Parts: sequence; C-alpha cells; structure tokens
Amino acid sequence: MTDAQTIASRFIEALNERDFQTIGSFLDEDVALDTLTGQRTIGADPLRMNVMSYFRHFDERFSDMVIMHDAFGQRVAVDVTARGQYRETMPGFPEASGQSYSIPSVFVFEFENGSITRLSHYRNIRVFEKALAH
Repeated sequence: MTDAQTIASRFIEALNERDFQTIGSFLDEDVALDTLTGQRTIGADPLRMNVMSYFRHFDERFSDMVIMHDAFGQRVAVDVTARGQYRETMPGFPEASGQSYSIPSVFVFEFENGSITRLSHYRNIRVFEKALAH
C-alpha cells in the first residue's frame, strides 16, 4: 500500500475504535470535511467535533474495506459497509428508536505532504433515511 492508503486505512480503523487522538494526528490543521448531509467543515478541531457528534447519534462501524487510489497518491477512496444503530435523533433525520442498518458508504481522502487536507463522506442519503424510517 502507498503511504496515503495506509493512512486512510488507519483512519477508518481509528473511527471504529473512536480514537480521536489518532484521527487528529492524520489531519492538516485546515482540513475540509464534506459530510454526507452536504455540509462543509473547515479545520481539524471542528472535524473531530463533527465526528464525535455523529457517533453520538449513530453507533457505527465500518467493515468490508476496499481501498482505491489515484496514480499520484494524492487521493484515496475507501469503500466500506457502514453497520450501525441509530441511537439519538439527529436533526433532519427520522426519529431514533435504536434502528439497525447496514449501508454502503465511501470516504474520499485528499492528501498533501502526508496529511489529510480533505475528507468527503458519501452514501445514498435517501436509502439511509429509508433504513432509519423502519
């Protein structure tokens, strides 16, 4: 694996372990986070706060990791299955009642000088909302 692929893999593992210190060690101070709801957050501390808030609502783990990269090693995509339980209602989403779900999810990482400068999280939001509505 390239250095960027290794960092992306370790980042996903740190998410699963809720290891926010390790997550922070991979981030550029001016990192941009594009969330699955279309919001953009700038900065390492706001990104960590966003991720912690997300996990308060969704007890989620990522598995079945497939890692892809561009020819230059600056972008890495990680295709995963997000499996979780919806435990606290998130604004704009259906009411939480402990719903379980399993849904494809993709993270795209952009790197500069060995640090993550942009992270985008994608999934089919309509399919996700439908899974939460049950």
